[in-house]
Amino acid sequence: MSAKPPFLNIRIRAIAQATEMKERVEAAMLFVSGLEEVPSSRIEGHFGNPIIIFEVEMSKARDMKKFLQILKDAGMLALLMEEIEPRLDDDCVFHFRLDKQKAYAEELELADSKDIIDVSMKVATYPARREIALDILLDWFVDF
Repeated sequence: MSAKPPFLNIRIRAIAQATEMKERVEAAMLFVSGLEEVPSSRIEGHFGNPIIIFEVEMSKARDMKKFLQILKDAGMLALLMEEIEPRLDDDCVFHFRLDKQKAYAEELELADSKDIIDVSMKVATYPARREIALDILLDWFVDF
């Protein structure tokens, strides 16, 4: 894993609703990202209830590598490899969602509910064309 990942950036985002304990959402984000801190912002939701948004954008190779290794170790890359094409949008961004509750328990699983950690990975392509990004991802998944 010495080569630079084929991504311009990786964004990881989770929302702590007013009914959730923000510390648990933060712990889930720390586990998933592999970082030591995750920035957050506070917005006002319905009826004035606070909503906390945890979001990190990785653009440094070492941070991306750490995150990708976490995915690999959990067996997530093998699952995602089977679904590359439908998860890649026309802007060359690869999307998937992780189960937030499982992440809090330090497990990684693709989400099948609305309680998620959203991940988007922008594939480095020039020119930025979906077909090129798809080839890059297929090669990377096989080699990683």
